[in-house]
Amino acid sequence: MRSFLRFFLLGIVIIGLGYLGACFYTKDNTSQVSQAFNNYNILVKREPRYVKIDNKDAKDKDGYGNYTYNLKSYDQDGKEHPIEFMGMGKLKQNHYLKLDTKGSYVYSYKEVFKKDIPSDVYTKLNL
Repeated sequence: MRSFLRFFLLGIVIIGLGYLGACFYTKDNTSQVSQAFNNYNILVKREPRYVKIDNKDAKDKDGYGNYTYNLKSYDQDGKEHPIEFMGMGKLKQNHYLKLDTKGSYVYSYKEVFKKDIPSDVYTKLNL
């Protein structure tokens, strides 16, 4: 009974450490597996991020006019995070978007104006 309890607790610790490691690895990783993990990860909070559209890096991967954007995004505090999301059609060049994200998973996006973006984030987007 004692060895079973030790084995059980050791298994719980190993699974917990593996989960924490996966959380840290996938937080800013833009692969599809990481995005799916972040969508259901309870340790990653949902937060807005801001991007400036640059169409030179947009790719129509599926052939249906849905462009995939791989851009630098900034959170409310001005920290940089890589982000990959799919836009419905080609988005307007040099426009600003507010992304509703959880880690690297993007729930939605909407266009915002300069006055709606924190000032330090706006300056970083225009460097």
